[in-house]
Amino acid sequence: MPLSDTLGHDREIGILRKAISNKRIAHSFLFVGPHGIGKRFTAVSLAKALNCSALSDDFCGECQNCRDIDNSSYGDVFIIEPREPESKGGEVDHETGIIKIDAVRDVQQRLSYRAVRGGKKICIVDGAEKMNKEAQNAFLKTLEEPPPDSVIILIVSDGTVLLPTIISRCQRINFRPLPRNIMVGIVRKKIELTHKERLAVNDETAALLSSLSGGSVGKALGWDIESMLEQRKKIVEMLPRLSLTDMEGLFKAAEEISKGDRPVESLEFLKMWYRDMAVVKQGGEDMIINSDILPVLKQHAGGKTFDRLANGFKLIHQAQMDIMPPQYANKQLTVENLLMQLAYNR
Repeated sequence: MPLSDTLGHDREIGILRKAISNKRIAHSFLFVGPHGIGKRFTAVSLAKALNCSALSDDFCGECQNCRDIDNSSYGDVFIIEPREPESKGGEVDHETGIIKIDAVRDVQQRLSYRAVRGGKKICIVDGAEKMNKEAQNAFLKTLEEPPPDSVIILIVSDGTVLLPTIISRCQRINFRPLPRNIMVGIVRKKIELTHKERLAVNDETAALLSSLSGGSVGKALGWDIESMLEQRKKIVEMLPRLSLTDMEGLFKAAEEISKGDRPVESLEFLKMWYRDMAVVKQGGEDMIINSDILPVLKQHAGGKTFDRLANGFKLIHQAQMDIMPPQYANKQLTVENLLMQLAYNR
């Protein structure tokens, strides 16, 4: 599918296509936006457009270069990702992994070589916010003096954790969550193609997944529908019971969240719930994410002020950031502290 057929990112694709057409491609880009909304897909598509042997302002998807890039066998296009410690296997891990200076040095060496097929050397760093400080400082040198015929694409969910000097040397493109109508169609089609006859997805279920994922196809497709709804149910039922007079119950709730398979995801559900309660307070029911359980949401929002809900949202977001790289705060203590603050501010 050529750049021109990419769904949901007309503005972002328009910027890139204009740059290609005018032959004014930046040496480095910063793709910023929520995880799973198509930033990596667009980065790979740009790599194909810059190396396609059939087209000059887009990619055909059929030539040898395009096929090799799709198959990760094109030597001049490579992707760097966060990895877990070697003691745990060193696998790609975007949640708890990090990008160390060794990976940056490998990038620098590969970019120093001449492009084998005469096109552009493309380095995609997916999860660039997971670079530790040492890696960021080393990468800065490459951005300051980019090798000829090379393009570096940094993909981040949160650009604020990168060094300001790195941000200033990249052309920033902000990716917005996919529109709901496009998300629903993509999610339904992808799930049905994956599961075939084993899982039929109606528009209502696809719409719910689209809303809860915040416009992220990656999140929506990565969830098991039944377990996701059960996880949300536990979070929603836990909130009214939070009390500083029942510390045993509060610590038990914190343990269930922090020791679960995906603590960051559990906090994301909690954050979305606070977001929706705040939206209800402002009279924006048509913007609710958890619209399928609106009566419960209104009940929870009753008696709470907008300011306290907004503050709770910020506290949950900060807890998420604290337990993720590079902070690596203790999950149990962080969630305990968060729930105590939420209980105090009820």
